[in-house]
Amino acid sequence: MAIQRDTKWNVILWGFFFLFYYYNWSSCFLFLPMWLTRMVGLDKTYIGMVFSSFAVAAICLQPLLGWVTDKLGPKKHLLWLIVILMVLFAPFFIYVYTPLLQSHFAIGLVVGGLYLGFIFHAGYGAVEAFVEKVSRNRGFEYGRPRLFGCFGSAACATISGILYGFDPTWIYWIGSALALLLVVILLVARSEPLPGIEAEQVRQQKVSVLELFKLRQFWYFTLYVLGVACIYDVFDQQFINFFTRFFDHQEQAARAFGYITTAGNLGDAAVMFFIPLLINKYIGSKNALLITGTIMTIRIVGSSFATGPIEVLFLRMLHNFEVPFLLIGIFKYIADVFDTRLSGTIYLVGVMFIKQSAAIVLSTVAGHLYDTIGFHCTYLILGSITAAFTLLSAFLLTSTPRQKTADVCAPATL
Repeated sequence: MAIQRDTKWNVILWGFFFLFYYYNWSSCFLFLPMWLTRMVGLDKTYIGMVFSSFAVAAICLQPLLGWVTDKLGPKKHLLWLIVILMVLFAPFFIYVYTPLLQSHFAIGLVVGGLYLGFIFHAGYGAVEAFVEKVSRNRGFEYGRPRLFGCFGSAACATISGILYGFDPTWIYWIGSALALLLVVILLVARSEPLPGIEAEQVRQQKVSVLELFKLRQFWYFTLYVLGVACIYDVFDQQFINFFTRFFDHQEQAARAFGYITTAGNLGDAAVMFFIPLLINKYIGSKNALLITGTIMTIRIVGSSFATGPIEVLFLRMLHNFEVPFLLIGIFKYIADVFDTRLSGTIYLVGVMFIKQSAAIVLSTVAGHLYDTIGFHCTYLILGSITAAFTLLSAFLLTSTPRQKTADVCAPATL
């Protein structure tokens, strides 16, 4: 009974960690294209370069963070570093990053890419992988605390959408304040394995990261990430600029987009509550990823034909299903097919590293296409790519039991 109470309390704590962390993540990136356009004065091509700078920093950090996450196990050292740096979010963004982009753009790209790339672009992958490990160590379903992150994004969308019309800098000061609450949560949240689980882990043989890269299943999985998840991220980066084209005033568009995003994130949370059961008992992790690719294709291609805000709003609601299916589906697929002792490396390299590596090129290319052929034609190209890779993944992704792959990874040491 005491263990059950401890588990419930721990789920709540890690849930609030996700809530505040993803509030800050959204406060940084949700309205960033508008900030860069209005406050910094960048065009879409330069905005694409800014996003590419995050990707460059992330790909330099993600393999290291994946290895560190698996090496540290239940220790919270990496999360401490992320959270402490996040406390400086507002001063950095307002007094360092924005002036540098205006006066010394290249230096601003490097400095902003390193800071924001670490705490958000690479950092959120480390946070996801760490809490997923904690969920297995402490005996609870990962999706339960993760849905709190949707509430954080939802709250941020509405609050930031309102604040943007008054004083956008308050968006970032709230972020720094919430980072202080993350410090408190890290002090009290438990991450070490329960006694029975800990004993089982001690008996396990060490595994090799290098052996993982020899597996075809791993590279087939990364191909899905490249052609589906990465393309969708590139599509979503400047979606707010596409949305604002249907409004006369940016403040009105920001407020409307905030409300829409709030509704969407609340929908994410509602769907995520049921997704683990649906995947575990009915459709399986592979089909969850294929469903994700299909929904993403519909949204991207549909946006290429949208002519008004109502159509865009309807397509934006598909996001309610994309995020839960993708996030839970990826972690379930990793657990089904690969050795979970390498889950941090698999997620940060096979998912995050691959996405950011491709985004270095694709973000800038997409930004150039937006300026030259427009949003609609660019979206049609991106949607066609997503459709092709989803179809290919139907033949390449596997449902191989975890034990078979784990045996392949076992001989060497981490």
